[in-house]
Amino acid sequence: MAQRFRQMIGIVLWRKETEYMTVKEIYAQICTGSDLRANLIELKKQMKETDRQDQFREICEGRYDVIMKCLADDDPKVRKNAAAVLGLLRVQEALEVLMDAWEAEDTLFVRAEYILAMAELDCESCLDVFHRRLDEPRSYEAPENERKHVRAEMAALQELILKNEGAKMHVFSGFHRTNEVILTTLPAFREALAADIPFHKMMLKSGVRTMVSDMSVVQTGRLWQEMLFVLHGKKSFSADPEILAADLKETDLFGILTENHKGEPPFYFRVGVTGAMPKEETGAFAKKNAAAIERAYDGMLVNSVSDYEAEIRLAVGREGNVTPFLKLFTLPDHRFSYRKYSVAAGMRPQTAAGIMALAKPWLKEYAQVLDPFCGVGTLLVERRYAGPVRSAYGIDIYGEAIQKARANTKLTGMPVNYINRDYFDFTHEYLFDEIVTDMPVMSGDRSQTDALYRRFFERSAEVLSGRGRVFCYSREMGMMKKYLRISGRFRLLAEFCILEKSGTYLFVLEKK
Repeated sequence: MAQRFRQMIGIVLWRKETEYMTVKEIYAQICTGSDLRANLIELKKQMKETDRQDQFREICEGRYDVIMKCLADDDPKVRKNAAAVLGLLRVQEALEVLMDAWEAEDTLFVRAEYILAMAELDCESCLDVFHRRLDEPRSYEAPENERKHVRAEMAALQELILKNEGAKMHVFSGFHRTNEVILTTLPAFREALAADIPFHKMMLKSGVRTMVSDMSVVQTGRLWQEMLFVLHGKKSFSADPEILAADLKETDLFGILTENHKGEPPFYFRVGVTGAMPKEETGAFAKKNAAAIERAYDGMLVNSVSDYEAEIRLAVGREGNVTPFLKLFTLPDHRFSYRKYSVAAGMRPQTAAGIMALAKPWLKEYAQVLDPFCGVGTLLVERRYAGPVRSAYGIDIYGEAIQKARANTKLTGMPVNYINRDYFDFTHEYLFDEIVTDMPVMSGDRSQTDALYRRFFERSAEVLSGRGRVFCYSREMGMMKKYLRISGRFRLLAEFCILEKSGTYLFVLEKK
């Protein structure tokens, strides 16, 4: 115990000393073989910064023999940290040395570090060897105390191979296969979404659950946010990764993948976590479950954090139970492909489409439409999707937003006129039938917000024709009601709560 305490004190004192050591001093100590483990740990830490890497390359004059010799040291942690340094520095000439060290390494916790280092290099010539190693665990069951390190090595190998070869993505072919899915949306849009679905359906808090026999019907729907495939098997799953993975294998998850795609396994997946779990815990939870699922499917499902074609979504309930779903990235979704450019706090296109769906009973055919705070044009584009428009104008004081709006709208082929101007200085030769807009959120004191709404009501009354209508998305119910009353120029036709938590509403007004 006393010896262990002295070692810990020594490490603490060394760390205090290294806080003041330069890269040159650390390298000098490594060259003399002094405190190799500690100095390599500090060098690895400093090599995570690009400017320190440049310093080191200059100091060692592009020769990395001293670091490469550490791969033969008796201390496995010296070997591990030396490999990490070579990887961070992307020392291509170290590839053969790293490869030899990896193949000779008998300390399991070190092996993954060699792979991670070689992943930073051009290692195409070694891919056959990596493939053979990746196949070995399927015929070899590691002892319990070794499995963690074997899994880390296999995960690193898988990522290295994917990085070099890319994932062989499958092509979705299940357009006419019957699939049960949940189409998620905001509660405000559920009824409008359900009305667009011609199949048997059931309303849920998160959206609409339905049996889809023709995928093209829902592919064009503009109101859903995500399509989640329902897995059939157990109703509720344990949060224990090993139990969850075993139970997941008893569902039709693999059947959904194989029957909806052309091509053979493996399928590449990631794990997503939603629901009643603290955000700081979701990363570790996803990682553990991904590893367990990969093991359970014995190579038929491969976890990848970058190249994936499906997400296994784990919805965690308040009691800790888990409900899994499947989200496919192989299913084409071009509904909002026009929105290539955005600005901070811009409206999501699904929200804009939902607002227009709610507003539809009050929209005028072939209206002359104006958005005085148009941003990147999303709301105007969705207004044109909602029904025929004679002319459309978008105004914004920010030139960057106008440029992006023009670029986005050009992709739709829709004629919209965008003008970089302040709405309150804007004049036009004819009056408008409709104003559709997302009211700006003012960052200053409340007097600025008050002034904005007062001027908005005044100016809108001037630019609208008789019985012209305003479709206003706002986070300021109080301001809307205040100036609706004070102005006396408008009547309230309808209001819809879009997001209760943030207090956002859609107001439908008509000019008196």
